[in-house]
Amino acid sequence: MLGEGALEMVDSAEKELSLQPPFRTELLRSVSGPAGESPLIPLLPATYRSRFTVRLVSADVHAFLQSELDLSRLNRIHKWLWMVGLPSSPRSLHVQRLKGREIVLAEQLDLHLVWSPTRVFIKPLPRFLLSARFWQRDLCPHYQLYQSAFGFLLSYVALVEREVDYQMAVGLGLLPAEITWPGWLSLVEEIVYNSSVAQSYLSNPSSYPSSESHVPVNPRFYYGELRLGRLNWIYRLGLGQPRGYMSRCTTYGAFIRDNINSLITLFAYTTIVLSAMQVGLSTAFLQDSYSFGMASYVFTLFAILAPLSAIVAIIFIFLVIFVFNLMRTLRVRKKRRQQGAGV
Repeated sequence: MLGEGALEMVDSAEKELSLQPPFRTELLRSVSGPAGESPLIPLLPATYRSRFTVRLVSADVHAFLQSELDLSRLNRIHKWLWMVGLPSSPRSLHVQRLKGREIVLAEQLDLHLVWSPTRVFIKPLPRFLLSARFWQRDLCPHYQLYQSAFGFLLSYVALVEREVDYQMAVGLGLLPAEITWPGWLSLVEEIVYNSSVAQSYLSNPSSYPSSESHVPVNPRFYYGELRLGRLNWIYRLGLGQPRGYMSRCTTYGAFIRDNINSLITLFAYTTIVLSAMQVGLSTAFLQDSYSFGMASYVFTLFAILAPLSAIVAIIFIFLVIFVFNLMRTLRVRKKRRQQGAGV
């Protein structure tokens, strides 16, 4: 938590920076009313979820934006992201398909451009980021929100390069259907031509020094696609979180199946090696070899102990996850009871 002095420093820095919207073109259709121009389709959703509670967006737009543009989980491990992804702009949508990745929609910004061997998560571009008036009113006054929003917008400049990318984006619901291809071209040209930051980002996102505090791009977007498997290991080993960054196992059965498959692979490998050693010991050349005999002895012990150790480790991790989920459930249940819910 920032103290009052730190918050004042951030606010003063934001005022000094006097951030401007990255574009002025209004692509979204609007209607005239007593209060002036307003979008034909609302820019914001009706509700959002925060800590197991559904909240009304209109009640606190700033709180919604903080949740919508939250990248704290990735910023927390920023020093390790060089192990997770390349310091370059993300590859376009059609290239993602060429790599055999299914494009999966994810509304969490910290899952945007996170990939596994068969799929890549991409967050749809929300309508409010295509409104210059919204940028001016709700994002420009808040530097950290501006950083996340601008980096996210620039990622789409890289994702939607060609018309085929545009067609994919509209077809998948990544871009609003009312955005036309000529309109998108105009928007991208305005963003890139009017912003030296955008030009530098698209050519070399990691060119900004980490100590630079006035670059309006969140450090997460110094990198393009991020590998989910490595994010999981960083969270498990570096932060001590057994579930990792995003667990692939949604049920205990899936967790056991995944680990049993790994155990079967280990068992098959040790069986092959033991069989080969047994054949080797039956030959005259290796039968009297002390080194080979000792190696066979050590590996035999390994073949006995390794599966047992793996089973114990799987059971231990299973129990840790079970207890963690149980405590989490009880904590949420207690909170809901305090709010008057009959649970």
